[in-house]
Amino acid sequence: MASARCSVRTLAGLGSAVSARRPRLLARDSRVLVARGEREVLVFGRQESAVLQFDSAVTLLLPAAGRHQFYVLCENAGIHRVTLPPGPSPDPVLLPVPPEAAVLRDEGICCFVVVEEAVAEETLATLSLRGGSWVLSLYKRAEKLFESSVLVVPPQGDRAELGSPVMCVVHPSDGAAPGRTDPPGHLYLEPVLYRLLFGVDAALLRCPAVLCGLPDGRLLCLPLCGLRSSEQKVRPSVLHSLEQPLVLLGTSGGPQGLVAVGQQGRVLLVTTRDSDSEGKVEDFRELDVRGPVACACLDGSRLYYSTAADLVTLQLTPGQVQPAAFLLICAVCPAGGAVVELLALSLTGQLQKVTLPQGSEARSSARLPSTLAAQRVKDLLAAIGDVWVRASSLKSSVKDRKEVLRLLNQVLNVSSLLLSPRKAGEAARPITCHGVTSWSSVLQEDALMLRCTLQNHSPHVLEPGWSLSVQVQSVSRSAAVTHSFVLQKLEPGRRTDVDVPLGTACDLTLPLQVHTSLMFSMGAVWGSSEENPQLSCVGLPLNTLAVDWLDGLRLDRPSSPAGSSDFLVQRFLRSRGVTSGERGQEPGPGSYRAALKVSRELLASRLKGPGRGGLGAAVLTWLLGQPVPARVSAHCPSGNCVQLAANEVTDHHVKFHDVFIYFLLSPLFLQVESSSMAAVCGLHHAILRRVQVHTHMHTRTYTHAHALGDALQQARVPVALGGGTRTSSERLLQVYQQLREEPLLVM
Repeated sequence: MASARCSVRTLAGLGSAVSARRPRLLARDSRVLVARGEREVLVFGRQESAVLQFDSAVTLLLPAAGRHQFYVLCENAGIHRVTLPPGPSPDPVLLPVPPEAAVLRDEGICCFVVVEEAVAEETLATLSLRGGSWVLSLYKRAEKLFESSVLVVPPQGDRAELGSPVMCVVHPSDGAAPGRTDPPGHLYLEPVLYRLLFGVDAALLRCPAVLCGLPDGRLLCLPLCGLRSSEQKVRPSVLHSLEQPLVLLGTSGGPQGLVAVGQQGRVLLVTTRDSDSEGKVEDFRELDVRGPVACACLDGSRLYYSTAADLVTLQLTPGQVQPAAFLLICAVCPAGGAVVELLALSLTGQLQKVTLPQGSEARSSARLPSTLAAQRVKDLLAAIGDVWVRASSLKSSVKDRKEVLRLLNQVLNVSSLLLSPRKAGEAARPITCHGVTSWSSVLQEDALMLRCTLQNHSPHVLEPGWSLSVQVQSVSRSAAVTHSFVLQKLEPGRRTDVDVPLGTACDLTLPLQVHTSLMFSMGAVWGSSEENPQLSCVGLPLNTLAVDWLDGLRLDRPSSPAGSSDFLVQRFLRSRGVTSGERGQEPGPGSYRAALKVSRELLASRLKGPGRGGLGAAVLTWLLGQPVPARVSAHCPSGNCVQLAANEVTDHHVKFHDVFIYFLLSPLFLQVESSSMAAVCGLHHAILRRVQVHTHMHTRTYTHAHALGDALQQARVPVALGGGTRTSSERLLQVYQQLREEPLLVM
C-alpha cells in the first residue's frame, strides 16, 4: 500500500517525545487514553479533558465492564480500577488517583488480563517476575485461587532488558457472527482448533484458557478448568516458541487461526489441516516479515504493524506486503464502508489517525510516486551494498575459521602420532630427529656442531607455525640453552637439517643431553602473539640425544711419511725438546690408562661383521662413527692427546683360589690412554654407555663375580669386629691380584 495515499490527521500533540518505555493507547467510549510510560494517563475527547496521575509509572491499560471504567497496571504498585469523569470538561483536570483504587497489590506484576468480570467480582490472571521464575496467578476479589511458575530464560541483562510479556484469554467460538467485536484481551477460536490446542476437557466444559507470550519467545497456555480443586496439580504448557519477544497475540479470519507476532519479524499462524490418518490436526506455520516490529494489531485476516520507520500491512492469507507511513499502531477503529482507521502515536509525541483505503481504491494506489520510488531505489541499492559488505566479511571470517580448524586438526593428528603409547614390536615414530657431531671453525675458533636431521614419515605436512626446538643441557651443570628453528614446509617423506652449536674447544663441557621437540605456535592460528610464548605453544617431544667424549674427539690425520718436510720438522723439534711438556703431547710413561673387555656375543649383536681390518677396527669404527684402524690417535676438546686401541684376546682364563678356569668366550680388549685423567674417565664412561646392555651372563661369569664379592665381604668382617688387619690385608691382596689377572668381563 502506498504511503503517499494514506490520510493522516493529527488529533493532539503531547508536547514531548515518547519515552523508552512502551506506550499504551486505549479507545473507550469515544475517548482515547494515552499512557507514555510515565505517571500520568492523558484522556482525550475532541481535546484533552483530563490527566490522571498515579504514584508510579503506568505500564498497561485495559478496559473494564463498567461504563467509563478501566484498569491500570502501575510499576511496583499493582492493579488499579479507575472511573473517568462522566462528561467532558472545558479545561484539562488533574485527577490524582488515590491508593484505595488498587484492586490488587503485587509489586512484581508485569502483565495481566481480565478473565471474568461481574459487579465487584472481577477475576484477574496475572504474570509476575519473582526471582528467576515467571509466576502465573489467578485472583478473584483479590483472593488468590491458583499459582504456578516456570523458569526464566533471560538474555544478558537485567529485568528491563527482558521486555514485557503479553497475555490474552482464549474461548471456544459459539458460532456468533464473524464480524462481531471481541472484548480487548479476549480471543475466540473454532472448537476444533481450540480442542487440539487446549485439550478435550477444556473444549467440552467450554472453559477459557489463558495464553501468555513470554519475552524469551515461549507461548504458554493454561486451561482454567478444574483450578479451584486444590487436589489437582495444573501447570502451564508450552505451545510453541518463536525464540524472540512477543508483541501481539490475536486471531485471523475470525476464529479460524491463532496469530503470534515476534519483535524481530517472525509471525506464527496456527490453523487446522486435514490428515490422512488422524483427521483434523493443528498446523504451526512460521513466516518472517520485515522487522523489527515495534507494535502491531489485527483486523480480520490483515495484520498491521510498525517498524518504527514504516507502516506495513500483511495479508495472512497468501498476499503482498504493502509499505506505508508512520508507526506505533495500537488500535483499529472501523469507520464504515471499505475504510480502516488506525490510531497511532508517533515517536515525536503526536496522537494521529491514519486512514487506509481498501478494495479498488487500494489497488489503484499501489504505484509509488516517482520521487518516492527513486528514493526507495536508492535505499534498496544502499541496503544491497551493506549486505554485500557484510556477506564479504562473513565469507572471509568463515574462510579464516576453516583454516583455523584445519590447523588445529593437523595439530591434534600430529599430537596423537607422537604422544600415543608405543606397543611392543611397533616401528619407530613417524616423525624423528637424529644428530651427528662434527668440528668446524666459527669466528676463528674450533667449535663442536650438532647437525640435527628431522625426518617426516607421517602423512601430514608440517607447515609454517611448526618449529624444531633443540635444548642443549650439560650433565654437570644446571643451565640449558634452547635453539628454535622455524619450519617452512616439510612434506611427507622429506627431511630437513639444522646445525646447533654445542660449544667451542675452550668452554665445551661433556657429556651433554640434547632434547628435541616439535613446537606449534598458537599465534599461527589466531594471528596474534601472546605475552607469554610458553602458554601459547604446543610442545611434542621427539628424541633425546647424548653427546659424550667419543662424539667430541678429533681424529689425527695419518702421520707424515719419513723424509717429508712435516716429518723432518717434527723430528727436529722433538730432538731439541721444544714440544716436551706442551699441551696435546703424546701420552708417555706418566699417562693414565683404562681398559675393559667385551664379549664377542655382545659385539655380534651390535656389528654386522668384522670387516677387512678385523674385529678391533670394526669396533672402533662403530664407536667413532667413521672408518678407523684398530689403533687410533685423537685429541679431546681440551687438546690432550688420546689413544684408543682394540685388541682380540685368545687365551682367557681366571685364577681363583689357585684354580685356573678357562673360558671359551674369546673377548675383545679395549684400552684408553691419555695424559688427562678427565679424558680417560670420560671416554671410559662413553664406551661403557654404548656397549653395556642387560643380557643374561654366562653361568661361570656369574660364579666368578659372586666369588669375588664373597671374598671381599670376608675380608671386611674381621676389621668390623675389631680383629687383626693382617688376615684382611692378605685377603684383599688376593682379590686385587685376581682382578688384575682377570678383570670382570662386560657382557
